[in-house]
Amino acid sequence: MVTALNHIETSMLADVYVLQWLQGDVPAVGLRALDLAGQMGLRLGAQVSVHDAFETPAVGSFVSRDKQVHEGTLGAWLAGPGLRVVLMVASDPDEVVLPPDTCAVILGVEALASEATLFASSGLADLLGDPQRAPLIPRGEYGAGTVAYGVLAGLTALVAKRRRTGLPDVARVDATGVLSWVNWKAAAAGGLGAEVRREGDNAEWPVIACADGHVALVYQQRDWPQIVAMVGDERLGDERFARPRQRAQHRDEYMEMISSWAATRSKAQIMEQFLAREIPAAPVMTAADLLTDPLLLHRDAFSTVGDTLSPRLAHRVAAHSADKFPTSTTAGELPLSGLTVLDLGIITAGAGVSALLADLGAEVLKVESHTYPDPFRQWAGEAVSPLFKCNNRNKHGLALDLKDAQDKARFLELVARADVVVENFRRGVLDRLGLGYEALRAVNPGIMLASISGQGLSGPGCGASSFGSTLEASSGFSAQVSYDEGVPYITGRNVNYPDQTVVLYAAAVIAAALSQPKRGMHLDISQRDVAVFLAGADIERVSAGEAGAPQANGRAYRTADGDWLAFDDTAVALEPSADAWVAARRSAEAIAELARHGVGAALALLGSQMYAAQTAAAHDVFATSPDGAMVKGFPFQLVNAPFSVRLNSPEVGEHTDQFV
Repeated sequence: MVTALNHIETSMLADVYVLQWLQGDVPAVGLRALDLAGQMGLRLGAQVSVHDAFETPAVGSFVSRDKQVHEGTLGAWLAGPGLRVVLMVASDPDEVVLPPDTCAVILGVEALASEATLFASSGLADLLGDPQRAPLIPRGEYGAGTVAYGVLAGLTALVAKRRRTGLPDVARVDATGVLSWVNWKAAAAGGLGAEVRREGDNAEWPVIACADGHVALVYQQRDWPQIVAMVGDERLGDERFARPRQRAQHRDEYMEMISSWAATRSKAQIMEQFLAREIPAAPVMTAADLLTDPLLLHRDAFSTVGDTLSPRLAHRVAAHSADKFPTSTTAGELPLSGLTVLDLGIITAGAGVSALLADLGAEVLKVESHTYPDPFRQWAGEAVSPLFKCNNRNKHGLALDLKDAQDKARFLELVARADVVVENFRRGVLDRLGLGYEALRAVNPGIMLASISGQGLSGPGCGASSFGSTLEASSGFSAQVSYDEGVPYITGRNVNYPDQTVVLYAAAVIAAALSQPKRGMHLDISQRDVAVFLAGADIERVSAGEAGAPQANGRAYRTADGDWLAFDDTAVALEPSADAWVAARRSAEAIAELARHGVGAALALLGSQMYAAQTAAAHDVFATSPDGAMVKGFPFQLVNAPFSVRLNSPEVGEHTDQFV
């Protein structure tokens, strides 16, 4: 049972020195992102310093504690011992000049950026809320936190590269680019002329009120009979509600029955029903709910800091090999060149992690079978889904039926010479196949098994079926996405936010672990915990007894030319009202005038508009595969050895003969 952190979890960056540095005038959202990335580096074992000019937004807070202060020059700090990496934030990263052979992550953030502009420019705001109303900007620090995960991935990639190749490099991260990369599904749809938009009350997965809050009703077609049985209203069994298309035609009728049932029950009572009937839904949890959640308590998810509770990092080392191995070196220039990853991942969370590891240089072998291919191959009924291509470029395809004794033996032969196995099956599947960590370690003591799951490997309800939007509700994210009346929203299939952020975090931790000697381990990485960590400031505030919600990050207002313009409306007083002021101006005029007052504003872009903007910005957030398909690019880019999309997504078994 995993109940506490161990030394391996907190020593992956033990020999690494990190310095937070800024150049020029940088907005608070950029400082916060870099500060949070530094805090995560600290928790992974690095020694982190802050230059005395770094104006931390909240000194002594969730992200700033336990860091040292460096009062000298950058050159003096770089001259010190050990592996040294600079984390730099700048509003004009092209003007940054570094000493030769410096390892650095340079975060670019526009001078007037804010949480509002990040969510608007990335297209994410357009997917949150009601289509008849303004797009929503989440409260809290989800934009800064997501960017911080991108910076962390850049940091560990540089550490892995320096440890394994001896070569320095510079990682460039663009703040808006990271959130646009998270929103890759909207870009893919927009590129095909099929914009995805916010769905509001007509969402496939609705949020409904209950006696003490709200619940997100996330379910698949196979779960509908269980919903009918749970509600217990015989009218729901009518043929009109049996299939999705029919239900959509009679939505008001069936939703009234479900809503009436939920209104008389608490979140806890409804969650008990969800678990008993294996419905992948969840209550919308607040920070206060998280602090008493049995599963999070089982995972020892919070540490005590003074009078507050603070979330721990999202991974656990469930088991590890006693053996140490020399740090593997490579003649390649990419951080993970020469390493082999066996990819059992499906959909986004698992397959996305291994795709990013492939970008970092690993040879990734995607293992499927003809009887059970990755479900994303035919997502939405297409023969080869463009969504599958986005998560599986740069991989080789192997066909092995892990239920077949001969194919299982072949898989173990691959394990014997591999470095990592990535999986995100439902809990228990790998053990039932006889391919759990102990079986893998028996043939390769140095193997790393990275289990990406919704809620971790053990604890009350950990094995419950879940989707990214389930975890939006259960992690505290949805509670911060609402209009003034307080009804929360989830992103649905269009984003599934925790599915995307776990890719950044898991790849970062795997890269760090692979580049140090004690790398044989079973990594337990929880998507929910990744999302909970982004609510850290709110969790600390609530645990200290403070009331109220986090400060709002602004709104979107309709301009005279019909656009939605998002900005931090707490930063400027507009007369006679913000609504009227914006409505009287065209978009460009309003943006320019707000900028003169020191307030950044951005249009809430559609997926196709965001894709066009990112392509023009040349941040490599999106790319083209050799066959000409638009695919996911990279959340950060290396300067000296740039990432590239080298391979098309494979057919099932396309390369079996080559590798088996």
